[in-house]
Amino acid sequence: MTLPKGLYDRLVYEDEVDEIIRLSSLHRVLVTAPTAHQRHEQFIAELLHRLPELLDAATDSQIDAIEKARAELELIRQLLIQLRPLGQGTRLLAMPPQLLKSIHAPNADVVMPATGLRHPWLFTSARNDPSLLNELRAELRTVDRVDILVSFITWSGVRKLLDVLEQVTALDANGKPKTKFRILTTTYIGATEVRAVDAFAKLPGVELRISLDGRRTCLHAKAWIFHRATNFGTAFEGSANLSESALIGGIEWTVKFAQASGTSLFSAAVANFETLWNDREFQPYDPSDEKHREALTQALASERGHGGRHAASSGPPVALQTWFDLRPKSYQQEMLDQLAAERRLGRRRKLVVAATGMVKTVVAAG
Repeated sequence: MTLPKGLYDRLVYEDEVDEIIRLSSLHRVLVTAPTAHQRHEQFIAELLHRLPELLDAATDSQIDAIEKARAELELIRQLLIQLRPLGQGTRLLAMPPQLLKSIHAPNADVVMPATGLRHPWLFTSARNDPSLLNELRAELRTVDRVDILVSFITWSGVRKLLDVLEQVTALDANGKPKTKFRILTTTYIGATEVRAVDAFAKLPGVELRISLDGRRTCLHAKAWIFHRATNFGTAFEGSANLSESALIGGIEWTVKFAQASGTSLFSAAVANFETLWNDREFQPYDPSDEKHREALTQALASERGHGGRHAASSGPPVALQTWFDLRPKSYQQEMLDQLAAERRLGRRRKLVVAATGMVKTVVAAG
């Protein structure tokens, strides 16, 4: 058995003791004696994690519901009486209890996030509470992959994290970054700044996709999803964009939940991000491609000219245009291409069905 490097927050299993001893000769391995509260908490978590499997193993799937419920109740009774591991393949916890906290390279400077890896937390910028910025910085230093979803990215926000971002994306001896990033953002209300997008997108291991249609993509969701090979990932969901005011001092509410204690919630966040990542509305952005930079600059200028609240980062706001500039968006162009193919086959009577906000009038005019 090989334990991946990273952060942990669980008890050590009996069949891991020799491996941890071996790893201790190669890495800095932190194993501590749990407090009484931690021991009880981990014992309960372990029991709850195993219980569904034990119930299934101890009851016959062919018996009726009443008999199955009776068998499950008997098992619970025996567990409470004996607290004895049941079921084949059950891993026994090491004795005495030990709490595995991390496995890292000898020279790694690891700081555990103040709010831990197992329990939820609500960030409200309250006095004496951990700050959202400091927690994000701690999380970034201890992860393998990061998925970020924000309405806009500003330079004031990026610069608060840039030193950590540069550190965790630095190339190793094999020419690979320690941490990989996927970022989704938009031109909504013209708040995103080209300088900030470029600074982020230029880092090794960073993929950035952006929606250039701020009027369609009224993206209000904000999320940071931190993936760890140890299965102790965390996710932050709330109101904070990647801006200084959101990360420091702003009245922002952000909920943190953990993969260890909120598996289904964490999985849902991951799945929804994956859906958005594969949405054609979000286009890959390469800061070295002048066409990409020009398209982003124009989209931001257009949003600011249509009433965005933020001043342009590369010039004065564009005046509100009074003429029509009808150009199909990427999703509309796909419809138009399909209609054109049908027309070439002589099929000219078509019904266009699309969701509200897809601007079917423009498609029909095409």
